[in-house]
Amino acid sequence: MPKASAHFTPSDHTLSLSQARQIRDQRGAQALTDSVLSRAAADQRNAVLAHSNSVAPQAEGPLAGIPFAVKDNIDCLPFPTTGGSPALLDNQPKADAPAVAKLKAAGAHAPLKLNLHELAFGVTNNNAHFGAVPTPFDRTRVSGGSSGGSAAAVASGIVPFALGTDTGGSTRIPAAFCGIVGFRPSTGRYPDGGVLTLSTTRDTIGPMASSVTDIIEVDALICDEIDPVPTTQRPLRIGLFYHKQGLSVSLDVQFQKAVDRLQSEGLVEIVEVDETPFTDLEQNYGHIVVTHEAATIWTQFCAEVRNQSIEDFAASLGSPQVKAIFDLLPERGSSNEAKAAYEKAIKGIANLRQAYEQLFVTHSLDLIAMPTVPVPPPLIGDEDMIDTDLGPQPTFPTVVRNASLASLTGAPSLSIPAGTDTTGLPVGFMIETRRNEDRFLLAAGVVLERGLQML
Repeated sequence: MPKASAHFTPSDHTLSLSQARQIRDQRGAQALTDSVLSRAAADQRNAVLAHSNSVAPQAEGPLAGIPFAVKDNIDCLPFPTTGGSPALLDNQPKADAPAVAKLKAAGAHAPLKLNLHELAFGVTNNNAHFGAVPTPFDRTRVSGGSSGGSAAAVASGIVPFALGTDTGGSTRIPAAFCGIVGFRPSTGRYPDGGVLTLSTTRDTIGPMASSVTDIIEVDALICDEIDPVPTTQRPLRIGLFYHKQGLSVSLDVQFQKAVDRLQSEGLVEIVEVDETPFTDLEQNYGHIVVTHEAATIWTQFCAEVRNQSIEDFAASLGSPQVKAIFDLLPERGSSNEAKAAYEKAIKGIANLRQAYEQLFVTHSLDLIAMPTVPVPPPLIGDEDMIDTDLGPQPTFPTVVRNASLASLTGAPSLSIPAGTDTTGLPVGFMIETRRNEDRFLLAAGVVLERGLQML
C-alpha cells in the first residue's frame, strides 16, 4: 500500500473547545462564528452540506457562543433533515432533536449540517448525490461512515465538535479513519427522537471531537450529568479483544505498538480473553435486526411523512447500493421467515449481553480494547473489497467487525487516535466497558489518550 498522499496531523488543524472559547473571549462570538463559516465555505471535502448565515446568538451557558455541527440525519432547525439523500431535500423538521436542543440550551449554536452515507446505510460516506467525503489524511480514501462528514469537519478544524449517529459503528469508524475521538454512549443514555432512524435496538446519537476531554463536556451537557468524572490511580485492567487474522498487517503492528506503550508507562494491565462467543456478530444478529427494524421504520415514515410507498421512495434515492437495500426491505419486514429470524436474533442479543457482562466479572476487567477498524480507509470508488492478511475481503463486514459488539450489547464505546500505520494512515484504539458506565469509560479514555499521544 502506498503512503498517504500528504502528511496530516489532526492536532495541527483541529479546533478544541478551549481554543474556540479563547477566540470567543478575545474576538467575540460573532468572530468565532464567522471563522467557522469561512472554513466551511472553503471546505473541499464535501463534509458540509448546508450552512446558515445567522448571527451568533447572545446566549448564556457553558457553551455560550460556541458553534458545532450536526449530521444531516438529525433534526436541527432551521435546516431540513435530508439524510444525505435527494429524496428528502424538502424534509423540514418542526423542532430540534432533543440532544441538539440540550446543547443549544447550554448556549451553543449549530450553523452547519454535515454529509453522511445516504440515509446512514453504509460505512464509506461515498455519497452519490452530495459527493464522497475523503479522510483528511488522504483525499483518495474514504472518511468512513456513516458519519464521515462529522469526522472530517472536526479533523479539519471546521468545528470543535459535531454530532453523529451510530448504528453499527458510525461515529467510531469515521473517527478512526479521520484521526479524532468518537464516542458511542450506552444505548438509551441520550434522549431519543429527531433522528432518521435505522434501528430502535442499535441506534444512538454520538459526539465526535478532537479530545476525550471535549467529549466529556458535550456528554455531560446532553445528559444533564452533574457528577464529576471518576478518576483511577491504578493500572486499568484490559482484555485484548481482537482477531489476529483478517486485518491489515501495518495496522496490527501499530495497534500492538500502542498496547506496548500503555504497558510500558504502567497505565494498563493486559489480560488474555476468549473472544469466541463474540464473533460473527453482524452476520448472526446485527444485519437481521437492522433490516427488519428499518423495514418497519421506513415503511411507516414513507406512509405517514412522505405520503408514498417505500417502493416509490426507494426509486428517488441517489445511491444504487442504498436503493438495492431499500428494495429488499419490504420482504425483510413482512415475511414469516424474516420475522422468525428477527425474533431469534433478539433472543441471541439478550444472551450476548449476559455473556458480555459475565466476561467482565470472570476476568475482573475494567475495559476491553481492540482496533476500532481492522483495516485502513478504503479507496474511494474501490469499496467492495479490501486487502487483509487473508487476502481481499468484503469491505462492509470487515470494517464493522469490531464496532458491532457495543451496538448489540448497548455498552459504551470510545475510539481514540493511536498514531498512524507505516503508510501514514490513522489507527483507532477502541475501548469499551459495561453498559451505563459511560463516565468511567470516558475517564479511562483521558488516561489512555494521554499515553497514546506520542505514538
